[in-house]
Amino acid sequence: MLSPSSQDQASAKRSRAESPAADVQQTASSAEDVTTKRAKNEEEEEEEDEKHHFLRESDVGITQFVTAGWDGFDAIIKHRFSDFFVNEIDPSGNVVRLTSYYDVVDPTPPMSEEQKAIANLNVPDDAALAFDAAFVKLAEILGEEDSARIRQLLESEDGEQCSFVLDRELDKSQRKNVYNVTNNFLPTQVKCETVDGKLEFIRRNSGKRTNEGTQRRANRGQNWPHDGDFCYFVMQKENHDTMDVLFQIARSLRSTTRSLGMAGTKDKRGITVQRCSAYRIDHKRLIGASRNLKGARLGNFSYGPRELRLGDLSGNRFEIILRHVKGADEQSLAPVLEGIHRTGFINYYGMQRFGTQSISSHSVGIAVLKADWQAATELILKPRPGDRKEVRKARAVWSETRDARAALELMPQKAALAEHSVLQVFSRKGSENNAASAFAAVPRNLRLMYVHAYQSYVWNAATSQRLARFGIGGPVVGDLVIKAPGFGVKISGATDPVPGPNGGEDSADVSSRIEPTLVTAQNIKQFTIYDVVLPLPGWAVTYPEHEVKKVYIDLMKQDGLSPFGLGKHPLKEYKLAGAYRHMVIKPRDFEYEWIRYNDDALPLARSDSDAIEGKHVPEGIEFGEHVALKLKFDLP
Repeated sequence: MLSPSSQDQASAKRSRAESPAADVQQTASSAEDVTTKRAKNEEEEEEEDEKHHFLRESDVGITQFVTAGWDGFDAIIKHRFSDFFVNEIDPSGNVVRLTSYYDVVDPTPPMSEEQKAIANLNVPDDAALAFDAAFVKLAEILGEEDSARIRQLLESEDGEQCSFVLDRELDKSQRKNVYNVTNNFLPTQVKCETVDGKLEFIRRNSGKRTNEGTQRRANRGQNWPHDGDFCYFVMQKENHDTMDVLFQIARSLRSTTRSLGMAGTKDKRGITVQRCSAYRIDHKRLIGASRNLKGARLGNFSYGPRELRLGDLSGNRFEIILRHVKGADEQSLAPVLEGIHRTGFINYYGMQRFGTQSISSHSVGIAVLKADWQAATELILKPRPGDRKEVRKARAVWSETRDARAALELMPQKAALAEHSVLQVFSRKGSENNAASAFAAVPRNLRLMYVHAYQSYVWNAATSQRLARFGIGGPVVGDLVIKAPGFGVKISGATDPVPGPNGGEDSADVSSRIEPTLVTAQNIKQFTIYDVVLPLPGWAVTYPEHEVKKVYIDLMKQDGLSPFGLGKHPLKEYKLAGAYRHMVIKPRDFEYEWIRYNDDALPLARSDSDAIEGKHVPEGIEFGEHVALKLKFDLP
C-alpha cells in the first residue's frame, strides 16, 4: 500500500517514485556520482571535483515520497542521452511517431482552370527575368504596341504619369489573362483595374523593380498549391533543445522561427519526437532542410488549416532506462513498481526545469519578478561549476575584468544564448548601467523561462508541504480540485507556458482558465486525489483554504515577493496570471523490463529513426555484468 513518507530530505541513495520522466531523475542518484571506466583528463577531473556544487532535489522543493518506508536504490538516469525517449501524444490520443523521412499526406483538391492557367505561367524567380517575361506575355494578349506602352509606364520616372488606360474593351477571357500576368509577373509594380469596361494599369512603387526575394515571396503567395496554409511535420531531435532545432530549420529556409509552430517543447538531453508546423513552406523545402540539421530529422509531412500551438497535445509517451541499478532486484522492486502503476506519481517539476548548476533558473526569476535587472544579469553571467571550458573562461573574464567585449569574444552563442545576448548589449553600450536593456535582449522564451521556473519552485515546495501535512490518501477540506483529464482530452486555456510533467512547456494538465472547486465536507466524496490541484502563483488564481495557503505566503515573503502581488510588475509580460496543476498523476500503459548488459557505450533501446533505417531492437545479455531497468508509460 502506497502512502506519504515523512518530511526527511532525500539522500543520493534514495530513488524517488514520485514523478515520472523529468522527475524520474529522482529515481536514481546523479550520473555525476558514478565513476566511469574511461580515463579522465585534467578538465574532467576538475568537473568531477565540482559535483557537490550542483542543485539537489530539496533545493527546488522536492522532498516527498509516495511510498512510505522505502529506502530507494542507486541507478543512473540519462547516462546516455539515448536512455531517455519522449514521444508526443496528439489531441486524439495517438502516439506521434517518425515513420518516414519523405512520406506526405497532401489532400490537395483538383486545380481549377484558373489555377492551372497560373501554374502554366512558369513565373521566373529572378525579378529581372520575370519583368521581361511579363511583356512577352502581354504582347501575346494585347499586342506589341500596348505592351510597350505599359512597360514605358513602369520604367518611366515621370511623377505625373502614373497610369495608362487601354483605349479599347477586352472580353472576359482576355481580361482574366491580363490579370494573371500582372498579378504573378508584376505583383509589386502594377495594379490592374477595370474602369467602364476598359483596363487601367496603375504604376506602383514609382516603377522600381522588386528585388528577387520579394518576387519569390509574391510568387509563392499566388501559387501555393496545397489545401491548408500550414505544413505539419514530425521532428525527432537528439540531445538538442527544441528552439535550437527550429532555429536551424528557419536558418536553412532563410525564414524566421515565427513561421514555425509546435505543440510543446521537449527535454534537451534525450531523443524526443514531436509535431511541428510551418506556415506556407512546402514539404519539399523541409525535406531539403532536414538533410542539413544537426541532431534532428524531419518527416511524415501533411497539410492543414491552422498553426500548432503550445498545448496542442494530450500527453507524452516515455521510455526511460536506468543503468547500473544497485540495491534492488526484481523481487524487491516488484511491489514498488506495482504501486507506481496503481497509484501514480507526485507531479513534481523536474530538475531540468531549474538547471543543475549552483545558480538555478528560479533564482534569476526572483530578480526578474522584482524588476532588479542588475541582479538578473549578474546572476546570468556569474561563474559557476560545471560549465564547458569556453563558457567558464568567458565568465571568468567578465567576473575579473568587467570587460564585456573581451568576455563576448569568448562566449559561444549557441551554448550560452542568454549570456551572449547580455554581453552584446553591455559591449555595445560600454556600460553595465543598461542592465534592463541587456536582459530585454535575451530571447523572450528564455526570459519567461526564468519566471516560470520560480512559479515551478513555489509549486513544488507547496506540494511537498501539502503531502507532508495531509497525505496522499485523498482530498481534504480546503483543497482545490479540477476533474483530472484523460488522454485525448485537452484542457483549454493554458495561457501561461508552464512546463508539463516532462519538463517541456506543453502540459495539457496546466490550466489558467478553468476555475477549481473548493472541497467541502459536503462534496468531498465526489473527488479523488487525482483531482486535487495546487496553483502556480499569480494574480488570477485562488489558493487552498487550509494551512498550505500560508506556505505560499511565507515562502514567497522570504524572496521579497507576494503571491498576491504578481500582477503589479511594471512590464506586462512578467505580470503572471498563474495556473493550476494536478498534484498526483497516474500513468497509462505502464510497463517495465529488466536488462543485463556489459557495455555502457551501447544503446538499450531503439529510436524512431533507428527503425526507419532498419536497425534491430537492442537485446540484453543473459549474464551481463550490469543491470538496467527500462520503464515505459504514458502521461497526460
